[in-house]
Amino acid sequence: MEFGVGYSKTVSLAILQISERLHGSHLEGYRESIPALSSLTICYDPLVLTKERLVAAIESACAIPLGAGAAARLWTIPCVYGGVSGPDLGDVAREAALSEGEAAALHASETYVVSMLGFLPGFAYLAELPERLRLPRRVTPRARVPAGSIAIAADMTAVYPLESPGGWHLIGWTPVPMWDMARRAEPLLRPGDSVRFRAVDAEEAEALRLRVAEGWLPTPEAPA
Repeated sequence: MEFGVGYSKTVSLAILQISERLHGSHLEGYRESIPALSSLTICYDPLVLTKERLVAAIESACAIPLGAGAAARLWTIPCVYGGVSGPDLGDVAREAALSEGEAAALHASETYVVSMLGFLPGFAYLAELPERLRLPRRVTPRARVPAGSIAIAADMTAVYPLESPGGWHLIGWTPVPMWDMARRAEPLLRPGDSVRFRAVDAEEAEALRLRVAEGWLPTPEAPA
């Protein structure tokens, strides 16, 4: 199902709520829905569920006015900005005509929305990056981006859940794992969640890293 081009908060809400309604319908033969920025992929067993019944279920889900969906969660993620943890913060700040501290504060001032998961397991695309910080991807991607790197590109920010190649601008790092199969099968963030970043220094980040190694993870709260 296509809902236009690019990210829109209203469209994203519609996609998520249609997905929730299909999931809650317990329709025999329905398997899952995969939300994206402006589309929804619906997986089903055609040997069990006919196209006509599926279309009818989709039309029913779309006919219900938008309202409060599944309870969203608000996460606060600690972040060390700049230095070796965020080697591109200086470049981002210069492009925005800000100091590094101002650029970091601007990034941390926003409450982001998880619009979709993709690219890597647990890679959450966090929408609504402040316009002043928006830059195209790097001309030359890095071959290795450390897990936990906080990055920006275009109108999105994200946390790399695993070490991987990447072309986004690295502005910080968090000790909080976005995806850890040893602890849980699901990623930390899911579509519809809200995320804030809290600036910490290297000493606090190291203390949190040790707590994470002992099993600690942040606890989400309900958005205001």
